Amino acid sequence: MLKLIVCTAKNNLIGDKNPQGNGLLWHSKSELLHYKNLTLNNIVLFGKTTANVVPIELMKKTREVVILDRDTDINKILHHGISSNKDIFICGGLTIYEYFLKYFQIDEIIISRLKDHITVEKPITPLYFPDVLNYGYILKNRAEHDDFFVETYIKEDIHVKV
Repeated sequence: MLKLIVCTAKNNLIGDKNPQGNGLLWHSKSELLHYKNLTLNNIVLFGKTTANVVPIELMKKTREVVILDRDTDINKILHHGISSNKDIFICGGLTIYEYFLKYFQIDEIIISRLKDHITVEKPITPLYFPDVLNYGYILKNRAEHDDFFVETYIKEDIHVKV
């Protein structure tokens, strides 16, 4: 399955165009554990900028990590995911998210939405995750955790109306 995973703060904030440190503007151990548990033993896709700030070498121990560039054969990656029975997670950054939303059928979009008690640093050049409803996805499920809500979206099937 092709999945997109992202964590957002208020107003769909996902980061800073010029990230510092690990690139995150917040810290939630439980949300990081949620991300880890979902992506473990699967394939994770990152753009170059995001790959520069996340712990790629650490992730490689428990996941297949692919850093995307203009020459990456996405269809080859998708085929590999199917043949190896692994999920493929689109993990950012913003340009990668937008590209996949525009050009690919994503089986599942998993959005962690941080609760207000989580401290979020103010970005200098904020980046915002697009509204998936504008791409034809609908909310399938919403689950509450201590620090965040997890919303799962799927593509709206125009042939099935309730």
